[in-house]
Amino acid sequence: MNGAIVYCSQTGFTEKYARWLAEDLGWEAVAYADRGSVDVAALDVLVFCSWFHAASIKGAAWAKQAMAQHPDVHAVVLATGATPPPDSGWSSEDEIEQAFCRTFPEEECPNLPHFYCHGGFDFDRLGAIDKVAMRLFFRMLGKNAEHDPKAREMLDIMREGFDGTSRECLKPVLEHIEGFGKH
Repeated sequence: MNGAIVYCSQTGFTEKYARWLAEDLGWEAVAYADRGSVDVAALDVLVFCSWFHAASIKGAAWAKQAMAQHPDVHAVVLATGATPPPDSGWSSEDEIEQAFCRTFPEEECPNLPHFYCHGGFDFDRLGAIDKVAMRLFFRMLGKNAEHDPKAREMLDIMREGFDGTSRECLKPVLEHIEGFGKH
């Protein structure tokens, strides 16, 4: 089984997951900027790794186009984000599923295998526009933090920055991909 991993990463956390997958599968991890070098038609599996940004997944238009043009290639989407995973109590599985469905609606991408891994946050690595947006978000969160301990904790974590990546998060992704080889 041959495949490739195309990743879109702004601050390096998604790239870390893509490189771990590439190591584990023996495939190439290709930066989104170099996606044109990937011969999707020659693949058995295409893994698209990206990050949630404003409730959608960056670069998804390219991934949807690649899936539409190559329906025989098994596609898998892995998205990362600063939102802790559902088992942390900070978010629900429904919230993450809704975000996937907004980007990859069932009618456009039926039965698309998709996974979520906790990423990280590094304010210094953000682009200028995202820095402005995050400053506004921090201001709003600061107002809520005055009377909400959970908002206070989130604000402290985000201001400090964090790396929530864990290679263990990739286990279900790897199991799913390895299942393709058994068919």
